[in-house]
Amino acid sequence: MNNPDGNKAEKWLKKTGLFFKRLGQSINGSLQRIFTKENAARTKEKALIWEQKTHRRMEQGRVSWRGMRRKLVTETNIKPLLSKGAFGFNVFFGVIRNIFTGIVLLMVLLGIFAGGAGLGYFANLISKETAPSYESMAEDIGNVELVSTMYYANTEAISEIRTDLVRTTVGSESISPLIKEALIATEDENFYEHEGIVPKAILRALVTELTGFGSQSGGSTLTQQLVKQQILSNEVTFSRKANEILLALRLENFFTKDEILTAYLNVSPFGRNSSGSNIAGIEEAANGIFGIHATDVSLAQAAFLVGIPQNPYTYTPFTQYGERKEDLTAALNRKNTVLFRMLSEGYITKEDYDAAIAYDITQDFVAAHATQADRNSYLYQAVEREAILILMEQAAAGDDLTMDDLEADIELYNEYYANADNTLRLSGYNVYSTIDKDIYNGMQEVAAEYGHTLGNTFVDTYVDADGVTQEVTELAQTGSALIENETGKIIGFIGGRDFSVNQVDHVFSTNRSPGSTIKPLLVYAPAIEQDFIYPASMVPDTKISIKQPDGTLWEPTNFGDTISNTFMTARQALYQSKNNPTIKLYVAMNDEGMNPGQYLEKMGITSIDESEYGNPSLAIGATNDGPTVLEQTSAFTTFATGGDHVEPYLIETITDKHGDIVYQHESETTEVFSEQTAYLTLDILRDVITDGTGRSINNYLNFSADWAGKTGTSEANRDIWFIASTPTVTLSSWMGYDNYKGEHVFYDPNNQGLPTGRNLNYWSQIANKIYSINPDILGTDLTHQQPEGIVEKSVLAETGTLAGTVSFANGLSVSLNGSTRSDLFKSDSLPKTISYNFSPGATEADLEDFWDSYLSAAEARSNAAAASRNNAADDAEAEPETETDETTEETETETEAETPPAEETPEAEE
Repeated sequence: MNNPDGNKAEKWLKKTGLFFKRLGQSINGSLQRIFTKENAARTKEKALIWEQKTHRRMEQGRVSWRGMRRKLVTETNIKPLLSKGAFGFNVFFGVIRNIFTGIVLLMVLLGIFAGGAGLGYFANLISKETAPSYESMAEDIGNVELVSTMYYANTEAISEIRTDLVRTTVGSESISPLIKEALIATEDENFYEHEGIVPKAILRALVTELTGFGSQSGGSTLTQQLVKQQILSNEVTFSRKANEILLALRLENFFTKDEILTAYLNVSPFGRNSSGSNIAGIEEAANGIFGIHATDVSLAQAAFLVGIPQNPYTYTPFTQYGERKEDLTAALNRKNTVLFRMLSEGYITKEDYDAAIAYDITQDFVAAHATQADRNSYLYQAVEREAILILMEQAAAGDDLTMDDLEADIELYNEYYANADNTLRLSGYNVYSTIDKDIYNGMQEVAAEYGHTLGNTFVDTYVDADGVTQEVTELAQTGSALIENETGKIIGFIGGRDFSVNQVDHVFSTNRSPGSTIKPLLVYAPAIEQDFIYPASMVPDTKISIKQPDGTLWEPTNFGDTISNTFMTARQALYQSKNNPTIKLYVAMNDEGMNPGQYLEKMGITSIDESEYGNPSLAIGATNDGPTVLEQTSAFTTFATGGDHVEPYLIETITDKHGDIVYQHESETTEVFSEQTAYLTLDILRDVITDGTGRSINNYLNFSADWAGKTGTSEANRDIWFIASTPTVTLSSWMGYDNYKGEHVFYDPNNQGLPTGRNLNYWSQIANKIYSINPDILGTDLTHQQPEGIVEKSVLAETGTLAGTVSFANGLSVSLNGSTRSDLFKSDSLPKTISYNFSPGATEADLEDFWDSYLSAAEARSNAAAASRNNAADDAEAEPETETDETTEETETETEAETPPAEETPEAEE
């Protein structure tokens, strides 16, 4: 009988044999460089021999298989089938063995090649590095006291740069063996066997990094980690890793295992202590968390401490406020991991392990006692901030970035700021400022003594997010800066009143409306520079009505809601701080494409956006942000330096722990105005002190100097300014409210005088204090020097032009030749010839009104003169003739049409 299952098995074996035969042929063809015909023949020969042996073994077992064999022989004929199957299997096995052998050989060859290339690459990475000496490495691994310090200009220390990092270094004998064993078991079980590196661990870490497979166990020994922390940076590059390996080997050559272990435990971070301070070093960790020395810890405490450095701010039990964390699961699990590693490495017994696992470590934590030490000041805050910004800019430049690039990406900015902040605090830098200690302290004394005179103190209440009513104290704040004109050096400043109440810096960080202090910077100096006006030019103080985007009309006035409806000199308009003439000049300049706003940025005022330059109200200080006190003060130095703006600075030099210069200030000077323009503007600002809105300082100052300055008041008396320069320095004073939770402005509830007057008195007291400390700083024996190219000329008082004839559209011509006034001019921009459009900034209506008024007045004068002559003739006819010795002829004279306005009080401005 035929066996159907047997037939199927035979067919399956045939197909299988055919498949493997074809597979073998395919593989043989693909790997022909490895396999040859001789290999295949030998494989076939071996298969035949194995087949013969199989027949003999089957024959020998026929007795025991008698019953089975008879049935199989008759029904399936299995012998030939097995014979064919065995042959196919042997062919397949031979092919696979050869493939495996080839792959192994290929991998060996590739490994040799890769190893050679890797060694070559490693050699190239470290070829340019100089091997450090024992002394330098000893200093590096032991240098953990890297406190940075800030200094006054005289190199006297201002303060160490505050860091809440608390560290106490100890020797090996002061560290419990339990801590050392826990660290080795957890971080580097082969610490005492290796020479600084473990090649297989490095290879494993490299494979994991390249492939993404395997656990992230890392390949660094404790020696390598110490090198990374104390000698190299944390950057992830092959070059740094290669140097890390080299230095680890060298470190092991110079230092004992115990020295390396002790150094590592002294430098490692351990999170926060019960005061919320950052702690580093095992001694401070044991004391700050458990209140004991590192030599006295228990097994559970040692395991807890050793687990922290892997992720200090996750595993630390305290918050930044010194409060105990509610969830300590991660830290406790980490402690248990350390204990398990100690058990696995044989450092502790199972009984020790069980007891430590069961122990409630939280009962050993010391009680939280957060402290709030006030070690700050406006000076400390300013110098620290400026130093961080300098280091940020340096780091960005090293990465081909600018500060503008950083400011455009808040995350990038924060990253660079954090890195610079960390560098400054922990690198042992010395920061040398420009601040004169005595001058600075004297300025603070004035703020403390006279600050209360600036304005009332308010207490505002508000409800916070938790529904609790809170209070905030609003002081009348102040900002003042003293800058050396020629260098831009900040000699002293007042950042505010009472740092304990308000930490906002009102010199470097606060943007305020500049009020009228912007007028010479934005309007008058640019107009003189572009020959649009000169000080004697006549400008209109007339009504303004400008339609706003919302359809309303903007109709500004001068101080006291007044408009004189007259023409006045540009000089008078500036020193009396008239709004309307200033606005008209600014609008006309923009209409003629002069772009006066461009000068602001040249003078360092970058906080006013270009989009505001077209706003007419900017001419009198209305702006969205406004300059800082430092920016505005620095801008005024431009007039005292002959038209060049020198960038202000606070940091002279930064050196590293070795005394090498990290940063050295280099002056940045920008040419803004010509010397002639700067001097003419400054000469007008002198009049502010002698005849204008700032003249009351003469009643308060204890000394005389060649001051040139400008007052300023923003809308509704929110900001009050005064800035003035001598030939050597520029001194400013600003006052205002921060208005965190209320809206407060300056007013006069108790008849104490207008706020501008209070600020002028305050500014004068600052100047008096500076003079009493060092009069040479103020340059009281110097005067602003008039440059070449300045001449004095006379012009008609009525038009600010030369005398001449004006022709009108109706054919009428009028000769103007009346009273004159003298003023200063640029030699290349002399008085203009008289014309109908004699007044810069005047509208057509302004000119029509002027000339109609002038012609009417001229006609009235002419009629009066004619009537006078007729009356004289009649009188002569009525009297008898008499002889006279001389003949008198009356000559018609022109008188000045403008009546000089009454002097305004020093505060008369808006």
